[in-house]
Amino acid sequence: MSDSYLKEYLPFKTSPELLDEYVYADGRIRTGKLLEDLDALAGAIAYKHIDNGDPDAPAVTVVTASVDRLDLFLPKAVENYKLSGMVTYAGNSSMEIFIKAETVSDEETGDADTDYISATTEDFGMLGPNTVLATRFTMVAIDSQTQKPVTVNPLKPTSPTEERLFDIAKANKKRKKRNAELSLTKQPPTPEERLTIHDIFLQYSQYSDVGDDSFVTSTSSDEKQPLPDNLMWMRDTRIESNFLMQPQDRNIHNNIFGGYLMRRAFELAFSDASLFMRSRSPILLAMDEVIFRRPVHVGSLLNLKAGIVHAEGYPHRSVQVRVVAEVVDIENGSRETTNIFYFTLASPDDKAKLKRILPKTYAETMLWLDAKRRRFQGVNARQLLLDELSPKHLSDDCEGSDDLKN
Repeated sequence: MSDSYLKEYLPFKTSPELLDEYVYADGRIRTGKLLEDLDALAGAIAYKHIDNGDPDAPAVTVVTASVDRLDLFLPKAVENYKLSGMVTYAGNSSMEIFIKAETVSDEETGDADTDYISATTEDFGMLGPNTVLATRFTMVAIDSQTQKPVTVNPLKPTSPTEERLFDIAKANKKRKKRNAELSLTKQPPTPEERLTIHDIFLQYSQYSDVGDDSFVTSTSSDEKQPLPDNLMWMRDTRIESNFLMQPQDRNIHNNIFGGYLMRRAFELAFSDASLFMRSRSPILLAMDEVIFRRPVHVGSLLNLKAGIVHAEGYPHRSVQVRVVAEVVDIENGSRETTNIFYFTLASPDDKAKLKRILPKTYAETMLWLDAKRRRFQGVNARQLLLDELSPKHLSDDCEGSDDLKN
């Protein structure tokens, strides 16, 4: 595993110019900018793993297949950062890359040019109180000419720590497959969820709404009440943006960086959460699995739509935001979905009285149920990561853990 190890330093405390590129209006580090760096680092690690040193070998392209999850533990930290990662699982043509960001001292940042590997996997295999975030990328190697999958180098764990990382990655792969098989796009709601659907139907039926069709409602118009102040229709949280894809944001394959797409999606989700919470400083807690379905080409139009799909309301502080990315063919107007993103954000004010999201259509209710599942799975995945990689150093009282549960 250590053969693919790479690190990168972001000396925010000692470089005002660098900090100026990454800072929020409130002084925090822009997570969206970090997403771009994480994607670039994952690509470099993947290329390092597949490199056999043969100059005559066929050209191989590495693409981002998915980001399996990102957990943010220190969302307010403005320190010097070290990003580090390596391949922790290799399949036939795919590689899972585990990356973490942590705060480091000025002395270590000043020693950034040294290329030491001593105790790399032992230190890398643990999360500590200075861990800012942890994430997993799945990268796939394909032949540059035929666009077919290419077999990558097998992975050999050489220590108990590496074996544990390998086992965790293998378990993550099984968990992803199991969750996909049970998704609402393949399986109907559970009996308990069906009762929830009926409860939601009874809830929204008692409130009046613009454009209500009295023919399909179970409550007469004169019996309906105005929507209470603590509720909000899901559709009223929708916002969108359009971006023309520029060559400055392309990778070596002339497609737009996956990290750039993640940044744009997160910043729209951040804006949506800001409007919903009436706060300039929502806190990102996690990003769920993101699958890159097709490349986004330079010159295309990217349409992003964001909406709050789950919010329990006061006293809960966290919400889930769904962002759909589509590429629009400017000439014929056709659309193709490239990504669907899910972000969990929390209000920085523990006394904020957030509204509860109320779906109305069956399609919206499915989004609500899916988001509720993701919330539950996310809490478990976060705790599992902490239990597996930081039993002695980092507990569930890290920044944002209670917000994720709430």
